[in-house]
Amino acid sequence: MEVMRQTGSIPFERTAVALGNFDGLHTAHMTIIERCRRYAIEHGCKSGVLLFSEHTRKLLSEDGVKIITTEAQKLEILEKAGMDFVYIRDFDSEFMHLSPDDFVRELAEVLHPEAVCVGYDYRFGYKAAGDVELLKELGEKYGFKAIITDEIDFEGSAVKSTLIRELIAEGNVEKAAALLGRPVRIEGKVERGFQNGRKMGIPTANIGYSSETAIPKNGVYAGYTYVGGKKYKSVINVGNNPTFGAEKITVESHILGFDEDIYGSVIAAEFVKRLRGDIKFADVNELIGQIKADILQAGKELN
Repeated sequence: MEVMRQTGSIPFERTAVALGNFDGLHTAHMTIIERCRRYAIEHGCKSGVLLFSEHTRKLLSEDGVKIITTEAQKLEILEKAGMDFVYIRDFDSEFMHLSPDDFVRELAEVLHPEAVCVGYDYRFGYKAAGDVELLKELGEKYGFKAIITDEIDFEGSAVKSTLIRELIAEGNVEKAAALLGRPVRIEGKVERGFQNGRKMGIPTANIGYSSETAIPKNGVYAGYTYVGGKKYKSVINVGNNPTFGAEKITVESHILGFDEDIYGSVIAAEFVKRLRGDIKFADVNELIGQIKADILQAGKELN
């Protein structure tokens, strides 16, 4: 898969392109992308995705938005999906102020699409003035077919990134995973923490993460940790360690059967099931007993 970063007109003469923020690349997103890929195969052109280097809502919202998937994760998922290229463009103030017509004109000039694939609720142009009906009209003007994917539902709810963020914030990582089509995943470098786990004989890897990352609700989770390409059963704690009076919310993984020095390494934690909430224990011995019980429960959940 070729990755291009705002390089001007791409080298492919005929393409099918999927458009969207695609945060999470959830099951509805992947339906759009698969339709794009299939069109490209059937019509002998290149399949691609337009991504923005920043989520569009970061410039449009004072509070910003919590990110489900990093750019690196998106590229990995899209390559596995069989896309030919990804074009990454800055979503800056100038681009944000393009009219719907100017947006589509630039799209046509740069990406050369004969098909543009979007979801039913896709909006584009300044103040999101363009919708799928206008995209169809502009497609006729600029020489491409607009392929619209209908709403994808799961248990009566539309599959949307907003819903997935809400589920993650609630700690419902199981339903979030069902909508994503994969587990909730957090990646980062292993940082040095307070060493409380190691002092108790239960070492943890403290995963550094961006403040923009969607983090599961405080609590203890059964999951997996990926280290050097290998997958390990784990107990993952999200919280501020109330027993020790810490303030910063950390993501710490106790990797079962693993005790290597991995400080500075990039690892990933996948959340499978929430085991319990945060608890402030009376003393360290009570905490140790609960952690051992968590480890036993996680082992059963992950079999």
